[in-house]
Amino acid sequence: MFSLLFNPWVRIAVLILLSIGSLSYGIHKLKQQAIAEVEAKATADALRRVEHAIIAGDSADVSPNGLLKSDGHKRD
Repeated sequence: MFSLLFNPWVRIAVLILLSIGSLSYGIHKLKQQAIAEVEAKATADALRRVEHAIIAGDSADVSPNGLLKSDGHKRD
């Protein structure tokens, strides 16, 4: 068993497997970070849109005369 550890071919195979494993782990971590960053930006954008909608809703003229004003859109 220990003679396999000193075999140069086994050492090369182990080094290749370790390098492939570490590269795949690094790629996986970078991909997860990119996904988290995109999700964070999407969440921030959604929160910004909701905040602007709330502000626009609060500043709307909801008086009886204000509801009948034309907003520039043609409707039937």
